[in-house]
Amino acid sequence: MKSLLIRDSTLREGMELPGVELSLAQKLKIALMLEEMQVPEIEIGMPYGIRDCLPLAASIKSRGLRVRTSALVLAYRASCREDIDVAAASSLDRVELLIPTSDTLLNLKDYYKISKDGLPGLLRDGLAHAEKRRVQVGLGFVDATRTDLDLLVRLMREGQKAGADRVILYDTTGVATPELMTAMVSGAKRKCSLPIVVHCHNDFGLATANTLAGLAAGAAGADVVTNGLGDRGGNAALEEVVLALEVLHGVRTGIRLEKVSALSRLVEDLSGIDKCRVKAVVGEFTFLHSPVQHIRNAASGNRRGFEAFEPEAIGAVRKFAFTLPVDYTDALEPFCRKLGVDPTKRELAAILRALRAASRERGVSEAEILALIRKTVRPRPSSPSRG
Repeated sequence: MKSLLIRDSTLREGMELPGVELSLAQKLKIALMLEEMQVPEIEIGMPYGIRDCLPLAASIKSRGLRVRTSALVLAYRASCREDIDVAAASSLDRVELLIPTSDTLLNLKDYYKISKDGLPGLLRDGLAHAEKRRVQVGLGFVDATRTDLDLLVRLMREGQKAGADRVILYDTTGVATPELMTAMVSGAKRKCSLPIVVHCHNDFGLATANTLAGLAAGAAGADVVTNGLGDRGGNAALEEVVLALEVLHGVRTGIRLEKVSALSRLVEDLSGIDKCRVKAVVGEFTFLHSPVQHIRNAASGNRRGFEAFEPEAIGAVRKFAFTLPVDYTDALEPFCRKLGVDPTKRELAAILRALRAASRERGVSEAEILALIRKTVRPRPSSPSRG
């Protein structure tokens, strides 16, 4: 994989969840964190809502941030040209023209009022107006994964000739598989050079896998959302996609990984949407070890034994839980060795009882374990030297 575009959509997809209402100051906090992480582009404007994102775009621009901003414009609405005019007069860096491409969507004729044969002309009209207003513009094909590949390619070619600089292929209902995503992206790339960005939903839990498949097949970038937020089952999670690229594929994304956990906590706090405690990468229990052999490996320094990557890489903390119905004596040995102590059976039992109680809810850190051992093990008189 060559250099990839990681585009965060937390301030668009993440805002489409019930009850998520962020102030301008809160949105700016997230944007600033994404800037610190060196995320190059963020999507902030949703369909029917381009005006609502303009204060944030202006705030980002006035602060001299490097992160680029984008918004969505519906090509099939009468307001398309007006929305492009709004974008042209704003601090937005670009827009994407959205059109439905699948028969499933186009069947709703009283809403879309367009047939497949009318789609090329619709794109040309919107792109011509964007060029006239000097607005950087791409295409967005809604429900692309349920659309015939020949139609996608035809529309991509038309769009490229009319000035579009990229296309976003939406797996709108999360029905793609990695095999389908591979075939769609590689097939489209063979017939058109327009750069492809993949946008995957998680209705079947495949958003990250589908995103990685699309990138491996030649997509130039991917839409991601912090903590996997998004309507229905969510979207491909920024933290999952970026860590998988870095650790599993050896792709340098340019994202500052050490801030991943901090971003996750910020979005969780501001959105009010709690993460699952076993959420991949940023879940509370992702780096919590409870089986004896897991603890023994981590505490002995062989941390990769039961960790795909170290928590420090994303600014997280390793924790331990002594809550299983097993004998944890072997698990404690590395901690005691580190302190140079040899607990008696009574002290060992006391340590394990205390650790079981302390780690029941959220685990304990290595520092907490060492402190408890120091507190429990009584100093032993040193043996007299013999001369």
